Amino acid sequence: MKKQSSYKALADYSPLYPYFIIPFRRQTIGPLFRYLSTVIKDFFLLQFSVKFKARNIEVIHVDNALDNKVPFVPEKVDIYLDFVNFWIRPLSFILQKMDRKRGLQYCAEYLNAINTCYQEASRMYKFRMSTTYRPPAALFGKFRMIHILDPHLLCVPSLHVAIVVLAYTFFADVFKQEHIPDDMQQKLSQELYAGALQIAETVLYVKQHSVNCIAAALYMMINITKGHYTIESAVSFTQDLFKNSPYISESDQEQIRTHILDMFEQLMLEGCNESDWVDPLKRWIIRYDIAHSAES
Repeated sequence: MKKQSSYKALADYSPLYPYFIIPFRRQTIGPLFRYLSTVIKDFFLLQFSVKFKARNIEVIHVDNALDNKVPFVPEKVDIYLDFVNFWIRPLSFILQKMDRKRGLQYCAEYLNAINTCYQEASRMYKFRMSTTYRPPAALFGKFRMIHILDPHLLCVPSLHVAIVVLAYTFFADVFKQEHIPDDMQQKLSQELYAGALQIAETVLYVKQHSVNCIAAALYMMINITKGHYTIESAVSFTQDLFKNSPYISESDQEQIRTHILDMFEQLMLEGCNESDWVDPLKRWIIRYDIAHSAES
């Protein structure tokens, strides 16, 4: 680790820096290519193929009544759109503040990990796609771009939530491994954790996901990170969601957190008897669809 002069927030690192390094280094070009290929194939092409009827996968609405407890706050769209830069800025920190060879190795590891998130989530999407009701894009400028680029068919599990969880977990481990001074390590990790919470909350504020999508994402991350993300971490993360939110009453906050934890626990318990993490989630979405079809 290079000598640190003073603390600089991750938010102050340019997200552009890694774009000039990662695509042009032997250690990172392969993981980058695999990640981009997966995103194109298992995220964009997958859902556009269903949207334009080139592929037939059933789409299920996974809205929950508790979603209505979270108001639509369109001014939070910039937080939602900052999702990619949120995990790129720590890569910028690593490349600028660490030995270059070790920094590139961590970048490669992260790209491999995020690629796994997309690949594993797509196994669920190829079984059943899922969506939620969104306000009309025409009413809010930046939402038009979101609606054009995202057909909104890949909700359960939420990749937004899964990847911010991956980011704060992965980079906190890197900071420890590199023996960054304790005070700086704490500040960096706290900044990442707070940012992850903010983005996880925002997917509900901008109506891109349901509370069900969050629980599913946490369940997936427990199962695909090989022990790096723990049940205790998932519970703590959930308990910190919407704390002191000016938009949601305390009683509604508690109901939301309780629902997420209950669904997460149910999936974890069912998963104990399965060799494949995705099977309990498949059963959940079938039950959910049947129950809500009966209600309507």
